[in-house]
Amino acid sequence: MEKNLVKAAYKKLYLISPNMEEVKISTLNEYLTALKKKSTTKSNILAHIVLCNEKFPDLTALHIGKNFSAAIIGSGAGLPISLVENIRKQKNFSLIGAQKYLFPPQKEALLNSAGFGTIHLGEFRDNMASVEPLVRNVKYVFLDMTSVKHSDYPWEGNTNPNGFFANEICQIARFIGFSCDLKAVFVYGLPKSKCPQVCANLTAQVAWHIADAVANNIKEDPAKEKKKGKLPNQFEHRIIDFCSHGDTLTFITSVATGRWWMEVPVIKKNTTELMPCTEEDYNTAAEGQVPMRWLYYYNRLNNL
Repeated sequence: MEKNLVKAAYKKLYLISPNMEEVKISTLNEYLTALKKKSTTKSNILAHIVLCNEKFPDLTALHIGKNFSAAIIGSGAGLPISLVENIRKQKNFSLIGAQKYLFPPQKEALLNSAGFGTIHLGEFRDNMASVEPLVRNVKYVFLDMTSVKHSDYPWEGNTNPNGFFANEICQIARFIGFSCDLKAVFVYGLPKSKCPQVCANLTAQVAWHIADAVANNIKEDPAKEKKKGKLPNQFEHRIIDFCSHGDTLTFITSVATGRWWMEVPVIKKNTTELMPCTEEDYNTAAEGQVPMRWLYYYNRLNNL
């Protein structure tokens, strides 16, 4: 099996931290078997990297429930319309790496109408850090290896001349591993046969970057800390005053990790939620403009 080529290539990589063993790389069948045993067997596994088939995996077979936070790393090609309609019900979802000429406009319109985030390939290249807030709190990630351009992933089933470069997909993998809620990464777009060794090696390196980030991650949640009444010293408040409108935007940053959050009002509940953002969003607000990410979150939270 070609998935075994990936697992063999992964085992050859240098593991710098014993904590990386808390991330398990397995085939889809192995993962489903482990799920059945979970209720009776204790496990120290923090996250799973699941090697799936060529196509997007069947959500019903994965038993991930109806209300989940997720991200898809892919060009947008091949996503069934039923999937797009189903994920409209989710609280948090994003598509990263979409290529407009491969992603039907009606599917993107469905995502946009639900208030979900789409980062096109060109937008990603302009600002790689824009991915991190979108995957910071996701539980499940679906990563399409054919979103990597053919020259970097030269499998005969990958006929796309454009896409992520090898180093870019590894950077995204690292962002994924730093998620504070990550449960599993489902990797698809894998050859069933005749898998070039370079493809197996790249997939293994993607898995390595996820595992390394999980092992070195500092999990933090200022929202939970706020509910306790006081933020620890690692968090700093930054308040931007829009004098001309009399409004303010509140940001929180972690001096330990450099992560940023912004407060977004939820009108129906008369409260606010802390949502992931970047320092660039803070700088945009400091220049007197409302960040686009704030508007995205505002529309999403107030249209649930």
